[in-house]
Amino acid sequence: MVMENKVVYKGMPRLRYKNTAEELSDAYGSPYRLWRDYLRISRDYWWVCQQQGNTLDEDLRSMWEDFGDVYTLNFNDWWRNKGRQLFSEQVRLPAVKQVNNELSNLSSNYQQNLIVEIPLNLTERTISRQLMAIVRAQAHRDVKRVSYAKRSLKKLVGIRKQVLKRAHDIWCVNHLAKLAKQEGSTIGAPFNKMTTHQMGIGFRLVRNCMPKVGESIDTSKKKRNGMKVAVSRMLNRADALIANAEIGKFPSFDKLESRQRWSEKQQKELDAAIARGEWQPPAADVENFRKMFEKVPLPPKGYKLDIDGLYIKSF
Repeated sequence: MVMENKVVYKGMPRLRYKNTAEELSDAYGSPYRLWRDYLRISRDYWWVCQQQGNTLDEDLRSMWEDFGDVYTLNFNDWWRNKGRQLFSEQVRLPAVKQVNNELSNLSSNYQQNLIVEIPLNLTERTISRQLMAIVRAQAHRDVKRVSYAKRSLKKLVGIRKQVLKRAHDIWCVNHLAKLAKQEGSTIGAPFNKMTTHQMGIGFRLVRNCMPKVGESIDTSKKKRNGMKVAVSRMLNRADALIANAEIGKFPSFDKLESRQRWSEKQQKELDAAIARGEWQPPAADVENFRKMFEKVPLPPKGYKLDIDGLYIKSF
């Protein structure tokens, strides 16, 4: 499907899109989807959706008004209904253009632009070389990466999507492990007995901390502790990303002050809803993570992994 107008995004592989299929594909792999994913594992965002935006936190209410209920629509439908309007640029991007001989079509902010004269009988290579030399010589030139989208990413470059995705997945597995260990849970193995150390091994979080046959007890314990610290760090990152996503800052690891979001009645109702198990983050895909942990390398034949992270002979 060809869209009527060019849609411009910053934070996507391509700046402009005319084809809906390509736009949806790139959006699904973008930081914008991760922003939505972090809202989907936010307890407070779930509750503000249940409360239809009724909250004492104006930032959270504003996020609900913009992002809406992120639980009922699949990503493609949500993107068409919400994401496209939130993340597309609202201001036309500046571009190089030809100025007419009368100079009547100069930009309104032409003082911020550089006007040059280009002889048309030069080769493209010469024009390019000379033009770039002029541009680079401008001492006052200030390159700014600014987004004019309704909701923009806090960082437009240098986003490590793999770190954001890994922190999200580890948070989900940790949540599954908590649920699996509750009385009456039907989630089962391997989550019902999963330790923090095993999570790290499952994600291969720290290569140097993966257990090996023949290691000493001291080495194994150091590796186990290193893996546990790495998992804990990832969980802390995920919590920070959730908290910032709730108020419109993503991706951000900023430490935030606690906020009053609910009346006393709302807080009691929220606590009761959680106690009844009504809050079930949809991103915690049990079968998907179960398949992932089934691929974890098994201990060598005749060995098992003990609680200290040491391969010991099994009898």
